Amino acid sequence: MNNFYSGDQDKEIPSTSNYMQFEDGDNRFRILGSFAEKTAIRGIEYWKTVDGVRKPIRLAPNADGTFPNVPSNELEVNKFGDLDKPKFFWAFPVWNFSEKRVQILEITQKTVLGYIKKVIDNPKWGDPRDYDITVTRGKEGEKTVYTVTNDPKEKLDKAIIDAYISTNIKMQALFTGDDPFDSNGAVGEEYSADDIANDAVSAGI
Repeated sequence: MNNFYSGDQDKEIPSTSNYMQFEDGDNRFRILGSFAEKTAIRGIEYWKTVDGVRKPIRLAPNADGTFPNVPSNELEVNKFGDLDKPKFFWAFPVWNFSEKRVQILEITQKTVLGYIKKVIDNPKWGDPRDYDITVTRGKEGEKTVYTVTNDPKEKLDKAIIDAYISTNIKMQALFTGDDPFDSNGAVGEEYSADDIANDAVSAGI
């Protein structure tokens, strides 16, 4: 018998990151933001070395919904010797059930984006803030593969809603390279805790 731990929770090593990454196995989360309410963003992303550090460069859609062109001389060569082309992404605050905390999840994988969009467009499911999504990461030979499922609709616990409201995340900061969790600096469009609370009520979460 192991008497070192006082309980199961002591065996867990929590992440200190504000960003959710897909780990091997199941990754269950609840989306908390939306494009309509400007608590989620979409755009294109590419990586560039700045002062010796690789950093993501994110570009918002143009006013007409198209995306800016990225000159080829802005792109770097990846480890396979090919140009590291821009990727389309969605990013939004989520509740990470494994970490038991609010984080930002950025999704670039076409398989995952395609599934979530399909479920959103299905009138039987609709708004993804109404149900949990699980992305399972695995391997097929040397290839990383993702499968996606969603649970039945279920109201979120009030403690999760309160945790989300208290973070006051500014998603637009991702376009300027600033910290979306920095409550001191207003970056881009302001979105207050009151706005988030009102959106949570209107969305039924």
